[in-house]
Amino acid sequence: MIPRLALILALLMVVGCATPQPPATPIVLFVTATPAPITPDAAPNFSPTPVIAPLINLTLTPRPSATATAVPLPTLAPTLTPSFTATYTDTPEPTFAARACSLAPQGGFAAIYNRQPALQQALGCAQSAALPVNSAVQDFESGRMLWVSALADVPASTIYAIFNSGQYVRYADTWAEGVDPTVPSGAEGAPAGRTAPIRGFGKVWALNPAARNGLGWALGAENGTGAQIQRFERGEMVFVGALNQTFIFLAQGGAWRADPTPF
Repeated sequence: MIPRLALILALLMVVGCATPQPPATPIVLFVTATPAPITPDAAPNFSPTPVIAPLINLTLTPRPSATATAVPLPTLAPTLTPSFTATYTDTPEPTFAARACSLAPQGGFAAIYNRQPALQQALGCAQSAALPVNSAVQDFESGRMLWVSALADVPASTIYAIFNSGQYVRYADTWAEGVDPTVPSGAEGAPAGRTAPIRGFGKVWALNPAARNGLGWALGAENGTGAQIQRFERGEMVFVGALNQTFIFLAQGGAWRADPTPF
C-alpha cells in the first residue's frame, strides 16, 4: 500500500513539475538592517537579523508656484529747464522829426506838417521850397478841378481831379492854345444849370472817363487864383488862395485831404 501511495505522489510531483507556470513577478523590497535588541545570552554570537520594511509611498506636497506680478517702473517726467529765453525787441523807425531832412516845410505848410506825425510819415521830407504859382479852380457836381502852372520847382502845368470820395487823380496839362479846341466835345449835352469845363480842364474831362464820370458836370466857370506849392517825397501840399485851404495830396493810395490852417 505504501509503495503505491509513494508511486502516486511521485507521479503527481512529475506532473506538477511539467505543468507550465506563469513567469514570476519580481517584488522589489527595500531591506533595512535593523539591529535586534541585544540580550546578555546572545551577546557572543549576535548577528543583525535583516528586517524587511515595506516600501513607503511618500506623498509630496507640491511647492506653490509663484505667480509673477509685473511691477511697473516709476515714470520719471524730465524737468526741462530752459537755458535761454529769446527776447525780441522791435527797433522803431525813426520819426521824420528826428530825420535829417535837407529841406523843411515852410509857412503854413510847416504848421500843418509839424503837428501831425502821421502826415510826416506819409509825405516824407520836403523836396523843394514852398513856391508861388498861378492857379485856377472849378467846382463840379462831385468834386473840383485844380490847375497849377508848375509843380513847385518842376516847370510842368498840372491838373488835379479831386473827387468828393477822398481820392484824386493828377494829370499833365497838355492843352495848347490854337491847337486844342476851347470847348470839348460833349459840352452840348450839359443839363440846365450845369456846364462843361473848357480849355485844359475841358480836355482832361473829355478824354478821361474816370475824371468825367467821377466829377460830373461843372457847377460854374473856373476861377483863377494865386497858390503856393511844395513838393515832398511822397506827395505835394498846395495852398489855394481863393479857397483859403491847403490841399494835401498823398501819392500812396491817391488820397487827399484839406486843412483850413491859415497859410
